[in-house]
Amino acid sequence: MPLLMRLILGVLFIMLSGWNALCLMPRRKDPLYLFEALAISFGLGVGLVSLEMFILYLLGIKFSLLSISAPWLILMAFNLLTRRVYRLSPMPAEWKGSGMLQNIFVLGISIEVFYAFFRALIKPIESYDAIAIYAIKSKIFYLAGTIPREYFGSLAGIFPHPDYPLNIPLAETFFYLIFGQLNDQLVKVIFPIFYLGILSLAYWAIRRFASRLHALIFTFMLATIPQFSAYATNAYLDLILSFYYFASALLLLRWLLNRDDTASLVLSAFMAALAAWTKNEGIMYCAINVFLMCVFVFTGRKPARKRGVIAVLVYAGILLAINLPWLLVKAAAHITNTDVDIMNIDPVNFVKQIYKIAPILYEFQKEFFNPKKWLIIWPAAVAVFLLNYKKAFAGTARLFAALSVILAVLGYIWFYMISNLDVRFFAGKTWARFLIHFLPMVVYWMALVVCGDEKDIEADE
Repeated sequence: MPLLMRLILGVLFIMLSGWNALCLMPRRKDPLYLFEALAISFGLGVGLVSLEMFILYLLGIKFSLLSISAPWLILMAFNLLTRRVYRLSPMPAEWKGSGMLQNIFVLGISIEVFYAFFRALIKPIESYDAIAIYAIKSKIFYLAGTIPREYFGSLAGIFPHPDYPLNIPLAETFFYLIFGQLNDQLVKVIFPIFYLGILSLAYWAIRRFASRLHALIFTFMLATIPQFSAYATNAYLDLILSFYYFASALLLLRWLLNRDDTASLVLSAFMAALAAWTKNEGIMYCAINVFLMCVFVFTGRKPARKRGVIAVLVYAGILLAINLPWLLVKAAAHITNTDVDIMNIDPVNFVKQIYKIAPILYEFQKEFFNPKKWLIIWPAAVAVFLLNYKKAFAGTARLFAALSVILAVLGYIWFYMISNLDVRFFAGKTWARFLIHFLPMVVYWMALVVCGDEKDIEADE
């Protein structure tokens, strides 16, 4: 079978696996649009298939197309026999309309997406981190037909960041199995698909409270940011982390706006857990989501608090259940991160590191005023705040989005403060990647402030 056909089958299998898992979620009162559901299905499918592969390793079962696909084929058959389907929300009426300006933005977004796929697929994985941290692991797993037992005992420590989660290395291994060979070129298709997924989530999230034109403008704004689109092609995991965080935050917000929407709560927890299964920074975003849940639950009306507390416990339970196997394996193998070894969380040490604030902010402003990477997105966000400061934090949605971004920024600053690395070097190397993680949420907040109507952002407790 041609490699291209194998690639298409692999992508379809991942998406169908996620879609069938989506069918098992509680019934939604406000279902997703088709392209939202497809985006979430792909991300969910990647995470669940890689988790299944990790469980196969724990059970001592070799990786093969049969061992990996069997549970998902059974699930698909079960959903067909029981007629479990995912009820989609009908497309807005305006989707059928068109206009010159709208068509220009559609064309612009389409060109950016096509170009992302083109740049990703014209050459194999070549970036240092993408090879040394992730791709080398996927090759080991493919050639061994499993995660070798000696991997955690001796091999892991050879590579940088040995404790990084295995979501994408295992996903790449799955595609190698589909190809029947190592292929560092076609396997990169994963990354622009996640890029397209973020754009789909952003468009339809904004479309819920704004016109089609406004949704296209903000989606175009996000799609054309050079630093953002570049990470859809270089096989780094920052854009994938951004997808999982953005999806989890949007779904959590939908639950906050409608506490009866249990499906959004559960799906948000899965997306947040997969963020932690993708990169260690994902743990911070899990903590942010749980913290914001507590804030909105305990500051809301008293009758809703009991249900809110149960929801927080369920959310935290899902996060722990999904990531516990990996955490236990790491602990048993005594695998630590070299970055963790050079951290000091002693409060006294933190006070002594106050001097780092100046170089941290200096490196931040170098990114903030860097049109080559970011165009004018960060000054534009400040302008939106200054021109609409009364609306910037008004309503549940705006407040949630703003607090989520603020907490992420503070989390990274705290990370810099407790590290014993040279702060100017550390911040200079990482700020540009960290900003990608919450960039879609910033664009979404901007759209809420500029276009959001009060009736769309009040919580229904």
